[in-house]
Amino acid sequence: MEYSKAISFLEEVKKTGSKPGLTAISQLLKELDSPQEKVAFVHVAGTNAKGSVSAYIASILACAGYVTGRFSSPAVFQYEEMIQIISKQPAGKRNEDTVSKTDASAEIDITSIEREEFASCIEVIKGACERMTAKGKDCPTIFEVETAMAFLYFYRKKCDIAVIEVGMGGRLDATNIIDSPKCAVLTAISMDHTEYLGHTLKEIAWHKAGIIKKGIPVVSYKQEEEAEKVIEETAKEMEASLITADFSKVTIKNMDMGETLFDYGDWKNLKIKLLGKNQIYNAVTAIHAAGALNKNGISLKTEDIYEGLKNAVWEGRFQCICKSPLIMIDGAHNEGAARALADNIRLYLKDKTLYYIMGIFKDKDYEAVLRLTAGYASEIYCITPPNIRALPSKELADAAAKQGKKAVDAITVRNALSMIKEKTKEDKNYAVLAFGSLSILKEVKEEVYRLYLQPQT
Repeated sequence: MEYSKAISFLEEVKKTGSKPGLTAISQLLKELDSPQEKVAFVHVAGTNAKGSVSAYIASILACAGYVTGRFSSPAVFQYEEMIQIISKQPAGKRNEDTVSKTDASAEIDITSIEREEFASCIEVIKGACERMTAKGKDCPTIFEVETAMAFLYFYRKKCDIAVIEVGMGGRLDATNIIDSPKCAVLTAISMDHTEYLGHTLKEIAWHKAGIIKKGIPVVSYKQEEEAEKVIEETAKEMEASLITADFSKVTIKNMDMGETLFDYGDWKNLKIKLLGKNQIYNAVTAIHAAGALNKNGISLKTEDIYEGLKNAVWEGRFQCICKSPLIMIDGAHNEGAARALADNIRLYLKDKTLYYIMGIFKDKDYEAVLRLTAGYASEIYCITPPNIRALPSKELADAAAKQGKKAVDAITVRNALSMIKEKTKEDKNYAVLAFGSLSILKEVKEEVYRLYLQPQT
């Protein structure tokens, strides 16, 4: 199958819509000879920071010499990045064609699924879907097909272990077909997807805690009391040991745009490159996950953890994509993420005249996001994300104006950046922060390259 035909098949599958539950994914994987039963997994659920915590864990495993798979969604810059292989680079080798090119000195290779393998996996899955429908069974959803593709690819690549992120919720998510992960990890839980998961933190935590399996170690970010209680009760019910990160043991030594240096209890002088205090807490959660894995058959040394944290890469999360002018991108699109973003603005951008480029989905609590972040902006340039769920830029601009800020209905990223560039011709002390839906970040990155980084001819 050609890559273009594989994409066409996936576009058809999207028309199936979303249907929570494990019946279809179970049937699909049986048709594929259950590849998920032939790979070890770390299973990660939560509202915010799934990607960052998974990046740390995968990097630690790779630095320990394990061929590590990683499945996360949605993709930000290219579709294939949802499914990756992370591995340790041979001594003296630096592959600048990998995602780790963001740091040429990185010790790990991060490579997305090759288009040939992508098409090959989809060809096999398409056949399985056709057999299912011929038997009168429901066609799998797009996320179920993507999940099956990840399992199949990791098996083909002989991954030692794979870090799998829940798509939404946990209990009824397609990834929860994993029977016996080496460790279950719960990241920060807050209000999001309320139309599917419930309107209280307790209900949402119940869905997230559904990844806890009998006798399997559980590691949790320090949660709000309501969510923490649900996790504790579920772990007890499933006879699973539970470790909760203790952020009171964190001592921050230095934070700048280059790296963060901190201690965590007996762990001294830990270094991370991902920016923000929230990333310290995510790293701490990953340290505990590494400890749980070490007790469950995945051997990890102290130096693997230090190296893994230092080399972790996760694009699009309070990331600097241009230094002059300073341009940051972030995926904050709910209340919890907006709170972390506000902390980072105060820490890294407090002395800058700050211009926002903001685009968000209409089913998100964008008023809460604005309430937490708008006060730090000089002006807010609102755009419409490229998605049917997008909140129109005019509506976002109206909501931003209610926060007492000048809001511009820029409609597109190109318009927003061009207007900001024109306005700041005489200003040497400004910064641009683009955030909201992850779906806008690819265009932001491309337009920033066109306007500021592309060699002039």
